[in-house]
Amino acid sequence: MRVALYTLGCKVNQFDTDLIAQEFIKKGAQIVPFNTPDADIYVINTCAVTAKAAYQSRQMIRRALKQNPSARVIATGCYVQADACAIFDKISTKLCLIGNDKKHELVELSLRSPDGLECYVGDIFSSKVLNSPLLERPFKRTRAFFRIQDGCNAFCSYCIVPYTRGPSRSLSLDQVIKQIEIFIKNQIKEIVLTGIHLGAYGLDLNPKLNLLTLLKEISKRFKGEQIRIRLSSIEPSEIEEDLIYLVKEEDIFCPHFHVPLQSGSNIILSKMGRVYTSEEYKELIFKIKTILPNAAIGADVLVGFPGEKEDFFMETYNLLLNLPVSYIHAFPFSPRQGTVAQGLPDKIPNKEKAKRVRILRGLSCKKKEEFYKNFLGKKLPCLIESRTKDKKYLRATSDNYIPVFITKDNNTIKTVNEIVSVRLNKVERDIVFGEVV
Repeated sequence: MRVALYTLGCKVNQFDTDLIAQEFIKKGAQIVPFNTPDADIYVINTCAVTAKAAYQSRQMIRRALKQNPSARVIATGCYVQADACAIFDKISTKLCLIGNDKKHELVELSLRSPDGLECYVGDIFSSKVLNSPLLERPFKRTRAFFRIQDGCNAFCSYCIVPYTRGPSRSLSLDQVIKQIEIFIKNQIKEIVLTGIHLGAYGLDLNPKLNLLTLLKEISKRFKGEQIRIRLSSIEPSEIEEDLIYLVKEEDIFCPHFHVPLQSGSNIILSKMGRVYTSEEYKELIFKIKTILPNAAIGADVLVGFPGEKEDFFMETYNLLLNLPVSYIHAFPFSPRQGTVAQGLPDKIPNKEKAKRVRILRGLSCKKKEEFYKNFLGKKLPCLIESRTKDKKYLRATSDNYIPVFITKDNNTIKTVNEIVSVRLNKVERDIVFGEVV
């Protein structure tokens, strides 16, 4: 049995796909590249966070159907959970749809005899507990994404994710520790703790925990181990000063914070249902940079929200221009079915949204280059993740999230999945070159 997998969207989806791959392998399957024309089963783990993500999900489903019309094609994930009917309408052929609520049953369901258009999508809100099989190692990656939380209770006015992932649910402390122990046993050197609403970790548990308590326990349990822990996106209102100091004081944690902004306009933030102001965001970013001068800081921005006048957009631009952020992820607003923002007036034309996204992505390139150049001549611990196709360089990532091409020579040939000290030598646009020292 040959199985091909394709993942769209977030790190949580990547972790889900790793678990699916592991379960298929346990059934004796061979995992093959997605472009393999004779796979027996194709699995597309979809995303619905934007209209573009939904469109790309449909594209990959059609591609699988075209590559091998006799194969079993399974679509799962957030787009399926959000709008299975639309997939049936747009792709009316033999297809199996499995929602997030049934994703843990995907392998068993996929092995059933196909029966035309199948749909296994239930009520995501009936899920109250987060349980997860233990993952031996990530599939085809050096760094391990580890979902410690799923779901979201925030219901920002533009976001469909609470409707596709359900309420916030957390892994127990014991489950988190067991999974990290397995990763260490299997020589994983970096673990990225991820979730849909990571800062809400533990609030649903009995007794309640929080992210800071979990991180302190991780630091205590795994002090001295050859492992580093990176945090994925955390809401600005949930980054405590004690958390920043913990990252500073404990070497196990990477100096890297991804802090979604969404807008620099307080008027737009209020319409979005965000619970902080641009002034509070600014204060937090400078606090992080004061405590951790070498930290990478990323920001998400949602461009073209209904009612975002030019002045409001410029508030966002000017805020980011004057903040010590290292990179910006900018995305155009797209109305998602069932959200509050879908019905808001004063829509921004697509052409204008595209222009604003280009402006912010241009600013991001400048921010990246400035951040990278700050470390020229300095040594950083870097995890070697892969080799370039021409075998001339090793690709690596520093603890503060700088991607580095390491020059290979006969004296410093290192292996993939090793943390080494690298001196950064030059920056060409957004490419950093270094050497092992």
